[in-house]
Amino acid sequence: MNRDVLLKRLEKYKMVAAVKEPKFLEKAIKNKDHLSAVLLMTGSILTVKRYVDYFQDHGLPVILHVERVGGLEMDEDGINFIKRHVKPAAIVTTKNRVIKKAKSHGLFVVQRVFLIDTDVFMHLQKEIEHIQADMIEVMPSRAPDFIRKLSEISPVPVITGGLLSLPEHAKTALDSGALAVTTSNPDMWKLDLTNY
Repeated sequence: MNRDVLLKRLEKYKMVAAVKEPKFLEKAIKNKDHLSAVLLMTGSILTVKRYVDYFQDHGLPVILHVERVGGLEMDEDGINFIKRHVKPAAIVTTKNRVIKKAKSHGLFVVQRVFLIDTDVFMHLQKEIEHIQADMIEVMPSRAPDFIRKLSEISPVPVITGGLLSLPEHAKTALDSGALAVTTSNPDMWKLDLTNY
């Protein structure tokens, strides 16, 4: 699956299932008609390709959280392994060095940013024009004022996740300018945000 499919699905369905344990793979597939993609946050170098193929064979693009893949080092070999063998639609990382290296290899990259305080937001705001990632994921999602401000100035799409437990939380994040929301709460995966 490629980045164009991922972006179109994010625009249409608005909900990304963050899968943190293998026991939730089937549940994500059961809700695939409401999901944009899967944010895969489980697996090892022995299982990750199988998981990615499983979702993508069912029409769900995978955003692979590379820091959560057991046994994977995101050096030159790790990036080549992801690009040539695993083939997710995108990767997500918090590390600038990984973003730069992955982009140089043609991977679609989502930068995860934790808004732990105003200083982090101010730094992000100041450096937004120099962002190297293709998309930003803001954590937590329950900071609508900051999501709105960032969405207004970001040259790349903004998605958001973390602390989503009610439909109102998702809708507030989307109303604040997020392209889509991510959640590991399987009850939220049933929420139909199509064309919201």
